[in-house]
Amino acid sequence: MSPPKKSKKPPEISPLEQIHRHLRRKIPPTLAHWPEQAQSWVEDYYANAVEAQIFEVMLPPAVFLFDSICDRVMLAYGIATPALMKRDNSRIRGYANVNATVQAALGERAFVADKGHFLGHASGGQLEINLFAQRRELNRGWSSEGKRFREMERYVADHPGTFFYHRPLYE
Repeated sequence: MSPPKKSKKPPEISPLEQIHRHLRRKIPPTLAHWPEQAQSWVEDYYANAVEAQIFEVMLPPAVFLFDSICDRVMLAYGIATPALMKRDNSRIRGYANVNATVQAALGERAFVADKGHFLGHASGGQLEINLFAQRRELNRGWSSEGKRFREMERYVADHPGTFFYHRPLYE
């Protein structure tokens, strides 16, 4: 009787590769350095939030790096797809009042907020982890920065297959 064969551990598949496989696409050469870039941002985040515990949350075709201690997303990225579901406005209204949350967190520095999406709904972004308190003038395109932000959102929504990300910076 021959000795049992050692089972090989399957090679680890990066989140970037997982979301591309989900859509049956190859990773484009322009994203060759994405894992290092994302890791660099994680290290920057840890430098300012030493108690953080970051987890990868896969919601193909998107990935969220989520800090479970601070209860917030530190990076969201994905591949644009047509909206995955009809916008559920009643469900969005059921989430916490973002203006009360912003007021409690920022006091006198508070701003008027909407429930923004890290990854836009029209580009396949979902709810839950994907929602955050976003300045209303930015979210609605009322400011010069908002106009630029909306232009980028429209571009991604109009070009399925586009890789895009949102990296919030926290004080």
